Amino acid sequence: MNEGVGFDPELDRLVAEFQKDAQPLSDVVGQINEIQGEAASAGGKVLVRVAPSGEVLHLRIDPRAMRMGSEELAEAIMDAARQAMMDAGRKAIRVAGPYLDLE
Repeated sequence: MNEGVGFDPELDRLVAEFQKDAQPLSDVVGQINEIQGEAASAGGKVLVRVAPSGEVLHLRIDPRAMRMGSEELAEAIMDAARQAMMDAGRKAIRVAGPYLDLE
Protein backbone atom coordinates (compact mmCIF):
# COMPACT_ATOMS: atom_id res chain seq x y z
CA MET A 1 0.00 0.00 0.00
CA ASN A 2 1.36 3.41 -0.99
CA GLU A 3 1.42 5.96 1.80
CA GLY A 4 2.66 9.51 1.83
CA VAL A 5 3.17 11.65 -1.22
CA GLY A 6 0.05 11.96 -3.35
CA PHE A 7 -2.42 10.93 -0.68
CA ASP A 8 -2.37 13.99 1.57
CA PRO A 9 -2.46 17.34 -0.24
CA GLU A 10 -1.45 19.27 2.90
CA LEU A 11 1.56 17.01 3.47
CA ASP A 12 2.50 17.33 -0.20
CA ARG A 13 2.31 21.13 0.11
CA LEU A 14 4.49 21.12 3.24
CA VAL A 15 7.08 18.84 1.64
CA ALA A 16 7.21 21.03 -1.48
CA GLU A 17 7.55 24.17 0.67
CA PHE A 18 10.34 22.58 2.72
CA GLN A 19 12.21 21.55 -0.43
CA LYS A 20 11.87 25.06 -1.86
CA ASP A 21 13.11 26.64 1.39
CA ALA A 22 15.96 24.13 1.75
CA GLN A 23 17.43 24.77 -1.71
CA PRO A 24 19.08 28.12 -0.83
CA LEU A 25 20.66 26.52 2.25
CA SER A 26 21.94 23.67 0.11
CA ASP A 27 23.42 26.22 -2.29
CA VAL A 28 25.14 28.03 0.61
CA VAL A 29 26.64 24.78 1.87
CA GLY A 30 27.96 24.11 -1.61
CA GLN A 31 29.49 27.59 -1.78
CA ILE A 32 31.11 27.18 1.63
CA ASN A 33 32.63 23.87 0.57
CA GLU A 34 34.33 25.67 -2.33
CA ILE A 35 35.92 28.36 -0.11
CA GLN A 36 39.67 28.45 0.28
CA GLY A 37 41.48 30.61 2.79
CA GLU A 38 44.96 31.82 1.95
CA ALA A 39 47.67 33.65 3.84
CA ALA A 40 51.38 34.32 3.70
CA SER A 41 53.93 34.92 6.43
CA ALA A 42 57.65 35.55 6.79
CA GLY A 43 57.50 38.36 4.29
CA GLY A 44 55.73 36.20 1.72
CA LYS A 45 58.23 33.35 1.96
CA VAL A 46 55.57 30.95 3.26
CA LEU A 47 52.12 30.62 1.70
CA VAL A 48 49.34 28.35 2.99
CA ARG A 49 45.94 27.63 1.43
CA VAL A 50 43.29 25.77 3.45
CA ALA A 51 39.80 24.35 3.02
CA PRO A 52 36.96 25.53 5.31
CA SER A 53 37.64 22.47 7.48
CA GLY A 54 41.20 23.67 8.06
CA GLU A 55 42.70 20.99 5.82
CA VAL A 56 45.90 22.29 4.22
CA LEU A 57 45.38 22.26 0.46
CA HIS A 58 48.62 23.94 -0.56
CA LEU A 59 51.87 24.91 1.11
CA ARG A 60 54.52 26.91 -0.71
CA ILE A 61 57.89 27.55 0.89
CA ASP A 62 60.04 29.98 -1.04
CA PRO A 63 63.67 28.85 -1.32
CA ARG A 64 64.68 32.00 0.61
CA ALA A 65 62.78 30.59 3.61
CA MET A 66 65.27 27.74 3.81
CA ARG A 67 67.75 30.22 5.28
CA MET A 68 65.49 30.53 8.32
CA GLY A 69 66.10 28.35 11.35
CA SER A 70 63.84 25.32 11.71
CA GLU A 71 61.88 26.81 14.62
CA GLU A 72 61.41 30.12 12.81
CA LEU A 73 60.24 28.30 9.67
CA ALA A 74 57.83 26.14 11.68
CA GLU A 75 56.45 29.26 13.36
CA ALA A 76 56.00 30.96 9.96
CA ILE A 77 54.13 27.93 8.61
CA MET A 78 51.85 27.77 11.66
CA ASP A 79 51.23 31.53 11.49
CA ALA A 80 50.29 31.37 7.82
CA ALA A 81 48.03 28.36 8.48
CA ARG A 82 46.21 30.18 11.32
CA GLN A 83 45.77 33.27 9.17
CA ALA A 84 44.52 31.16 6.24
CA MET A 85 41.94 29.47 8.50
CA MET A 86 40.75 32.88 9.70
CA ASP A 87 40.52 33.99 6.06
CA ALA A 88 38.40 30.94 5.22
CA GLY A 89 36.21 31.65 8.26
CA ARG A 90 35.64 35.26 7.22
CA LYS A 91 34.70 34.14 3.72
CA ALA A 92 32.30 31.52 5.10
CA ILE A 93 30.61 34.11 7.32
CA ARG A 94 30.14 36.42 4.32
CA VAL A 95 28.48 33.60 2.39
CA ALA A 96 26.38 32.22 5.25
CA GLY A 97 25.76 35.49 7.11
CA PRO A 98 22.40 36.23 5.47
CA TYR A 99 21.15 32.85 6.71
CA LEU A 100 22.46 33.16 10.25
CA ASP A 101 21.08 35.11 13.17
CA LEU A 102 24.32 36.87 14.14
CA GLU A 103 22.78 39.36 16.56
